[in-house]
Amino acid sequence: MKRFIKLIIQLIVFAIVFAALYLAVIIVWGTLTDYRPDEITELKIGGNALPGELTDSTFTLLSWNIGFCGLGAEMDFFYDGGKMVRPTKQLTEKYTNGILKYLQSVDSLDFILLQEADKNSARTNKQDEIEMIQAALPKHASSFGTNYNVQFVPLPFTNPLGKVEMGQLNLSKYKPESSQRYSFFSAYAWPKRLFMLDRCFVISLFKLDNGKDIVLMNTHNSAYDAGGKLREAEMPIIRDLMIEEYKKGNYVVAGGDWNQNPPDYDLDEVDKKYPAVLREKLDASLFPSDWQVVYDPENPTNREIDAPLQKNKTEVTIIDYYILSPNIHVEQIKTFSQNFEFSDHEPVYMKIKINHKIYQNEQ
Repeated sequence: MKRFIKLIIQLIVFAIVFAALYLAVIIVWGTLTDYRPDEITELKIGGNALPGELTDSTFTLLSWNIGFCGLGAEMDFFYDGGKMVRPTKQLTEKYTNGILKYLQSVDSLDFILLQEADKNSARTNKQDEIEMIQAALPKHASSFGTNYNVQFVPLPFTNPLGKVEMGQLNLSKYKPESSQRYSFFSAYAWPKRLFMLDRCFVISLFKLDNGKDIVLMNTHNSAYDAGGKLREAEMPIIRDLMIEEYKKGNYVVAGGDWNQNPPDYDLDEVDKKYPAVLREKLDASLFPSDWQVVYDPENPTNREIDAPLQKNKTEVTIIDYYILSPNIHVEQIKTFSQNFEFSDHEPVYMKIKINHKIYQNEQ
């Protein structure tokens, strides 16, 4: 009996030592390989779009969080209360093909803003979605800004997520003058920050024939943010730059996944196919009163992923939209419902017209 008890104690001690060593190795490796982007990073511009000044005054846009081609209707996700860590190879292929086919169907749009595009991540079979999307839209210019680059995510411990590289992709029929990645900077404490996202927004500048720029911003603000403290720190960063560009007489469009409801989001207006829910709202006082928060109030853009999609049960909300400077007129805004088949987000289309008569520094 004593020998049995001794063996049990030895096994427990071994398990504790092994777990401690495992955690130590993971933390040391995470520290040595930690992705630490600069505040501003110049991005490579790919694709075959031709340079030149933009002469049109009307432009079309699409913003879509593609859920790294891994969060379609059959999926839940462990970070959000679900059980699944990654899709099967078959589901990854289904979601990827569906997303690529849809993007090809809207290749006539002037600007496309994508969030959560994976690159060589274990969870999506190490496929390079940036390269795949560029190949699907060969006439578009592209700029990719990384917001998640961890060599090994150790969670969940029984089935680690592994290597993740992900980011935001700006696509356009026109070659931008420049594209840059702006850091939001992580507020997570060490060592948690080693394994979390480094949030950012990606800016592309397009010269107009009136000498001004279209300033196109692609943002993906923090989730997993109880109390909204991270977003509270992030919003003034992008807001200040938007206002600064507008004061130069430029035309500012910021779109993406804000991970917060629009200020005047109304549950009663949302289609009743799924139960709509409230999240924290964007603070309306952040922007001057003549700035515009533009969204489709009737159609949800995001679903909960604590379980696979279930009609009449899965909760939905609106967190994907645009914020525009006052010198832009909105001609159409529409969320295109795909019933969350390929992603946990829906694509949001907008048509705008530049108002040459209104800008901050009139001549």
